[in-house]
Amino acid sequence: MRGSLEYFNRRSKDLLFEIPKPLSIGYSAYSANIGAMKNVGYEIQITGTPVRTNDLEWNISLNATRYKNTITALPQDQIISGNTLRRVGGSVYDFFLPEWAGVNPETGLPQWYKTDDKGNRVITENYNEANTTESKIIAGTSLPDLSGGFGTDLRYGNFEFSALFAYSLGGKIYNGDKLSILHNGSSAGRAMSIEMLGRWTPENTNADIPRLQTNNAYAWTSTSTRFLIDADYLRLKNILVGYNIPKPVLERIGLSDLKIYAQGENLLTVFGAEGIDPEQTIGGSTYFRYPAMKTVSFGVNLSF
Repeated sequence: MRGSLEYFNRRSKDLLFEIPKPLSIGYSAYSANIGAMKNVGYEIQITGTPVRTNDLEWNISLNATRYKNTITALPQDQIISGNTLRRVGGSVYDFFLPEWAGVNPETGLPQWYKTDDKGNRVITENYNEANTTESKIIAGTSLPDLSGGFGTDLRYGNFEFSALFAYSLGGKIYNGDKLSILHNGSSAGRAMSIEMLGRWTPENTNADIPRLQTNNAYAWTSTSTRFLIDADYLRLKNILVGYNIPKPVLERIGLSDLKIYAQGENLLTVFGAEGIDPEQTIGGSTYFRYPAMKTVSFGVNLSF
C-alpha cells in the first residue's frame, strides 16, 4: 500500500470582475481587475495490491480532492452576478436565490419567502418581493465537499478486468434546463414534463406544481431555490473485460500478442435527478449540456 497527500494554497489577485453601474449612464457594468481570492485544499491518492500471486494480481486505487474558494478582496461590499453573490469571505460559486416556499394548497398559487421590515421570513405570492437583495438567500455552492475517483484492475491467468468510477459529494446544480418542459401547454410543439400531471387541482391540493392558469402563468418557473438540486453522483466511467490468447497458440499463428476485449463507458450513473448530466461546469448552472454517452465497444489488439 502506498499513497500521497498534497496540500495547496493558491492566491490570486487582479482578478477580472464586472462592476455594476446604474443604467442611466448608458451601460450596466464594466470589467476591471479588482478582486483577489484564494483556493485552499488537499488531494489524497492511495494505491495498493491486496493480492499478488503467480496466477492472480489485484490492484486498487483511490483519490479524493477537497478545496475551498474564498474571495479576499473586492472594491465594494458585494457584487451580484446572475445567480451568484460575490462578497469578501464568501465564494465565487455561492448561489444567491429567492427561496421557494411551495404551492399554496388552498389556491394552487406559487409561493416564496421574503424578509419583511422586521427581518422576519414570511411567505409571499408576489415573486418581485422575494427577488430582492434583502430577501434572497445564500443557497449553497456549486463546489463539492469531496470529489475524485476509485478503480480496480484484476488479472487472473490470461483474463483481465478493470473498472473506474468517478464520484462527487456535496455541492449544488441549478437546473435551469428544466424550465423548457414546465409550461401550461401553450408552447406549441414543445414536450411537457410528466410532473405536470401532478399539478395542483381542487382534487389534488398537496402538489408541488402550481395550478395551470393564463394570468401570470409562468411566475413559478422564475429563478429560485426550487430548481437547485444536490450534485451528489457516482458514475461507472469505464469497465473492461479482456482475454489474452496463450503464447503457445500465438506461436503457431505467428503473433507475439493477441488480446480480445469488450469495453463499456458511462454504463451506470447514480444521480438524484433525471434528464441532466451530473458533471456540469464548475459554476453549477446547466446550459442544455448533453449527458455523457453510454458506449459499448469490442476490439482486438494484436502485434507481430
